[in-house]
Amino acid sequence: MLPDQAKKIITELTEKINFYSDEYYQKGESSINDNEFDLMLDQLKSLEDQFPDMVLPDSPTSRVGGKPISEFINVRHSIPMLSLGNVYNAEELKDWYQTIIKKIDNRDISWVCEVKIDGFAISIIYENGQFKQAVTRGNGEIGDDVSQNIKTIRSLPLSIKKTESIVVRGEVYLSRERFDQINQLRQKEDLSLFKNPRNAAAGSIRIKDTRIVAQRGLDLLLYDIVAGFHQDTHSQNLSDMESYLLPVNTYRKTCHSYESVLEFCRKWESGKKTLPFDIDGVVIKVDQLDIRRQLGYTIKIPRWAVAWKFKSQKVSSRLLGVENSIGRTGVLTPVANLEPVELIGTIVKRATLHNYDQVERLGIFESDTLFVEKGGDIIPKIVGVDYTKRLENAKPIVKPLNCPVCSHLLSHENKDVDIKCINASCPAVVRGALEHFISKKGMDIQHFGVANINLFIDQGLINNIPDIYRLKDHKEKLTILEGFGEKSIDNLLKAIDFSKQTPLNQLIYAFGISNIGEKAAKTLAGESKILDGFMTLTEEKLSRVADFGPIMIQSVLDWIKKPENVAIVQKLISLGVRPETFEITATSDFQGRSVVITGTLSKSRNEWKTNLEAVGFKVISAVSKKTSYLMVGENPGSKYRKAKTLDIKILTESEMEAILRSDLSPDT
Repeated sequence: MLPDQAKKIITELTEKINFYSDEYYQKGESSINDNEFDLMLDQLKSLEDQFPDMVLPDSPTSRVGGKPISEFINVRHSIPMLSLGNVYNAEELKDWYQTIIKKIDNRDISWVCEVKIDGFAISIIYENGQFKQAVTRGNGEIGDDVSQNIKTIRSLPLSIKKTESIVVRGEVYLSRERFDQINQLRQKEDLSLFKNPRNAAAGSIRIKDTRIVAQRGLDLLLYDIVAGFHQDTHSQNLSDMESYLLPVNTYRKTCHSYESVLEFCRKWESGKKTLPFDIDGVVIKVDQLDIRRQLGYTIKIPRWAVAWKFKSQKVSSRLLGVENSIGRTGVLTPVANLEPVELIGTIVKRATLHNYDQVERLGIFESDTLFVEKGGDIIPKIVGVDYTKRLENAKPIVKPLNCPVCSHLLSHENKDVDIKCINASCPAVVRGALEHFISKKGMDIQHFGVANINLFIDQGLINNIPDIYRLKDHKEKLTILEGFGEKSIDNLLKAIDFSKQTPLNQLIYAFGISNIGEKAAKTLAGESKILDGFMTLTEEKLSRVADFGPIMIQSVLDWIKKPENVAIVQKLISLGVRPETFEITATSDFQGRSVVITGTLSKSRNEWKTNLEAVGFKVISAVSKKTSYLMVGENPGSKYRKAKTLDIKILTESEMEAILRSDLSPDT
């Protein structure tokens, strides 16, 4: 067959198969039988094998899997994937509801309520009408590119009739029926069974062989669009998504009162088993997008949405013993070892007891039968004791006097419920500090991991944070360790070297200062500008920082004054770790002026939004007559054309960066 003839047939078959596939999966209709469909698919696959350069981006053969994926690439989300706050009952829901009403001065407002699918979150990008990329949530800012695996989901169109770039988000899941079928097959093959559909779905998306992923029968429902649709309400945007045959969560309702919202939540709490998939709650969102912008976000969650989590399930299990663990701050946490018991699809063998005040409050004795609960949290917790099953002569659980790791005398201050090991050299404290330092929210050192920390400590290669940056001096020792080839060593050392440029806020967070979380670390980085600036912060400077109370101020001062911490920072600087923040000159010239961002940028949109808002700009999503400026990256699209039509001033990314670094006006 000639190439031109093959190209024509490939194009025709691709269009036909996609049409029939969309007809079946999107509309529930079928114009042809399965044999006809399979015959066309086989013909297309045969031609694509002969002419691989002619495979189209939306080829339906990608849904049946192909070559194994060598590795999953990290991708930064253009807009972070945040978590949601939770409410667990009608009273908490009403408190949240009334807080929103007060903040918007009793404006008319509507709410979109959606069942919360118990799967895993995914962000999907379409460009020029074609599926481009799918990225997992990850840590909310950086996820894994699982595009090839997501393309195996037949309900997701690989092409849509919308040329503007869009970013949609949803939940990947396994239906209960498909989950049962998979486990039946695994049982026949003498393989371990999956515990629940959520774990099976999450595990499937991490498989590198796309052919196996295709066989799993994953499905997807979308619940949000974060770029590319420009309606005034969330409900209108969802309707637009449906018009493009995108698989949108249909188990939703627009409500106009608290009573209506509560009714929807209770309906699905009692009726969750009637759905073909598992749900673990209901998500309630403000419908009007302008009100969402007014309410804004915290560092972790949107203020305009919340999850109603279904009532917890409770089981009982016998206590086998209490294990005491020491965390990175030296805090001792008692953990209950239990007889294995199934709870909401998972086998529970351990559960936290939080602290010994909790142990005493619950009155836990040796070998007691304990009540274990899973509410909105994934982690099981002990909530009570079945006193009717207590053994005769049982003794109460008593708090230890010495650290279970280093045997140092434990400290228990009267004002604090926590018992602590105050030995800075305690192996558990050192190990915990190192784990926190390399974590994603900290220095985000790839290819490291907890297992490597344990190995390096055991081999005497690292004993403190600066030792991480001295590992390159031990390359010969690394080569003799099991599992460390030349390539893996090079990848690890490159990742360590790359982390030297990590933003200052992540380094501050990585230090693990008491009472200083992600948001506080960002605030401190903005105040300090550079690492030296952080180490010279004074009580006077900190007292002027917004949202910094006495406890946080004292925690920072205590940390930067400790000689051992000063020594750590000095060593890090000498080893080349000296990140700086992006310094912005604040000026009232920008106050109240609006900016729309479009195109592909060198920095994430969230980072640009933070920088622009810090000097007074208001970042908005759509171009209108009231827009002050349009900042453009590569491939700007329709917003650029509209801005030119309306004669709005257009700035490149480099021009805006120059403005922020100086006192220039955007109008010069």
